[in-house]
Amino acid sequence: MNENGGMEKACEEFRVLYDQFVNSCDAAELAGKWDKEEYGEMEGYFFNTLMGILMNVINADGNIGAREAEVLNDCFGFSYTVDELIELYGYCGKDLEANYAENAKIAMVLLNGINEGLADRFRELVLAICNLVAESEDGVLESEETLIATLKDAVLK
Repeated sequence: MNENGGMEKACEEFRVLYDQFVNSCDAAELAGKWDKEEYGEMEGYFFNTLMGILMNVINADGNIGAREAEVLNDCFGFSYTVDELIELYGYCGKDLEANYAENAKIAMVLLNGINEGLADRFRELVLAICNLVAESEDGVLESEETLIATLKDAVLK
């Protein structure tokens, strides 16, 4: 998937999945199925959870590369440089590392309590973004495989 066209298509597919998820979050919130007082905006809560997961996958090999930054930017419409991502990770990386799998598990519990279909969409998003980032570089390192396996365990239960 290292060819640019394949990666662009995969990022487009991710964006479609993400938009569907956000629309479902909006509908659940409107239906009163989300405790905004406790968790804040539903879209924001799950975006932050997803970004924590994503930043860990991006840095799993100890290096934030240009292709990984490109995937993040293409998937979310950002314009981060590698240096900005390194700075961002330096600022919040330790918190992200400590909590990413637990946050994914909590997200799944919350979503399953609302709607299994919503949980399935989030699971799909997590797995898709993990695979996109891991495949954005030449080869998947053992550290990336381990982190992705931990995440799969967290969201597949």
